[in-house]
Amino acid sequence: MEKAPVEGQAGGAGASTTWDAFVRTEQNWRRLRDFEGFEYIHGENNYGMPEPMQFVVDDRQKGNPKAWEKLEEQYNSASEIKKQCKTYLDYDVVVCGGTLGIFIAHSLQLKGLKVAVVEAGKLQGREQEWNISMDEMMELVELGVLIESDLDACIKTEFPECRSGFKNKEAPTNGQGYFENGVGFECTTPDVLNLGIAPKVLIENVKNRFLEAGGVVMEKTPINGVMISSSMGASVDINSTNGPITSRLVLDCMGNGSPISRQQRHGKKPDGICCVVGSCAGGFDKETNVMGDIIYTNSEIQDKGKQGMLQYFWEAFPVNIGRDGKEPGTSDVKTTYMFTYLDADKTRPDLISMMEDYWDLLPIYQPSIKDPETDLDIKRVLFAYFPTYKDSPLQPMWDRVLAVGDASGIQSPLSFGGFGALTRHLGRISDGVTEALKYDCLTKEDLGEINQYLPNLSGAWMMQKAMSVRPGQKVDSKFVNRLLATNFECMDEMGIDTIKPFLQDVVRVDGLVGSLAASFKADPFFMPQIVAHVGIPTLATWLGHVGNMGLYTVCDAVVSPVLKGYVQNMENKKDKFYWNRKMEAWKFGSGSDYILPRDKK
Repeated sequence: MEKAPVEGQAGGAGASTTWDAFVRTEQNWRRLRDFEGFEYIHGENNYGMPEPMQFVVDDRQKGNPKAWEKLEEQYNSASEIKKQCKTYLDYDVVVCGGTLGIFIAHSLQLKGLKVAVVEAGKLQGREQEWNISMDEMMELVELGVLIESDLDACIKTEFPECRSGFKNKEAPTNGQGYFENGVGFECTTPDVLNLGIAPKVLIENVKNRFLEAGGVVMEKTPINGVMISSSMGASVDINSTNGPITSRLVLDCMGNGSPISRQQRHGKKPDGICCVVGSCAGGFDKETNVMGDIIYTNSEIQDKGKQGMLQYFWEAFPVNIGRDGKEPGTSDVKTTYMFTYLDADKTRPDLISMMEDYWDLLPIYQPSIKDPETDLDIKRVLFAYFPTYKDSPLQPMWDRVLAVGDASGIQSPLSFGGFGALTRHLGRISDGVTEALKYDCLTKEDLGEINQYLPNLSGAWMMQKAMSVRPGQKVDSKFVNRLLATNFECMDEMGIDTIKPFLQDVVRVDGLVGSLAASFKADPFFMPQIVAHVGIPTLATWLGHVGNMGLYTVCDAVVSPVLKGYVQNMENKKDKFYWNRKMEAWKFGSGSDYILPRDKK
């Protein structure tokens, strides 16, 4: 890590790759594990429990007086016309957090809103490529956030397909299933996470167009707090000689470490954690560096003694091999990740322990590497932990403040969130925010309609639970591989309509029920072990989410087409806002928003 280049360090989880950043991450992970969660009820007497940091306040007696003074001055000095038109504040929207916030900021700007982005550091993408699919990038093009030339500029890697595989050891499966070869199952899926894009180029292009169109970007500008007046607006206290800035709405796009989300979730430990370590390095075999791994295992569950049992998963992507299927031999650079699903129990291992396992196990996973220390040219060492919460998306606690992206918990507990989660929901979020401002639906109850319950997101917790082992729990070391190998074999046999949405973080009731039925038929005697592993309460809760997925699917297919025309003609704007959000929730909560490209079937 000391030899790796330090230029291009950016903000956000996994973006800073220095030894100092690793030490800070390790310390934060230790603090989270040592933390004893407690139930804190905002607005009530909590009997001596520690109070949360008051980052967002709606009481005039708290916060920065200058922020309150500017808000009141703008309101009191505005003409009645400006008050009616809601134009007396500095901006319509202030987006807090710019790495991914710049995309939603530009999307809102294209809808005619006046937007500012505030970023604590420099607004730039990391050096490490983001992996995504072309159809997800095209969603941004259709929204106008990207233009075609952005794709040519930022896509540095393109390959045809990615592998999913679950094996008890590193050995060929010979095209057979788990019970035929005694090893496992693997398959490939086209056009999933098969693009490597340069975040630095992409974000710079979007930022420049945002600025050219009149947007404001405040870099190296930490936010000290947010003052909320339900009647007047929001005032954002920033480290700037120009003082606070005001807006009608504040969007929290500061990721899973957001101080706004931390204040709201005060006292609560995450329900799940995904710990990730890895590296980007040269020295791999060029001839075979032409395909990615989405999720892959080649070992049984690791028994770490007092630290619990962990199933390690691998993910890998070739780097900078070019577009349109260049011939093999173009690049020896590859990014490899090793990750595991667990909880934040104090007994869980340090990241350094996982990192040591990563280096020890890498030659088994990548046989062209015999000794990582001598065979690899390390570009970056990667590490992060990603917390997830069951009560997601996060409902607003204040008027005029809405969490988006990872700050809202909208990412699946199976994914690392970030850019992929943003692309899927960007159109929905920007439509909802635009209507909220147009119809003055800015109370916490109104904004909560944008972050509604999504049953397929909540239902994904069952899979996360099945892929992890609770502290003190003992299971068959082959449990996870048997479960996933059987399930993926069934999804693969059902076709790309089933497996591709799942790999792109979209759970749909047809694919879910079909694959589960096929899995039960293929391995009926495994079901009692699954139930015992996840527990009856988890299973019961999950069945409720599956039932709601079915209900949402029917509502989207049958009720929404009937309602749309009626809703658009509603005179009551709040009712119109409400029903538009309800129909969006039916679509996204059932996975019906996902459209498989027909030419890819």
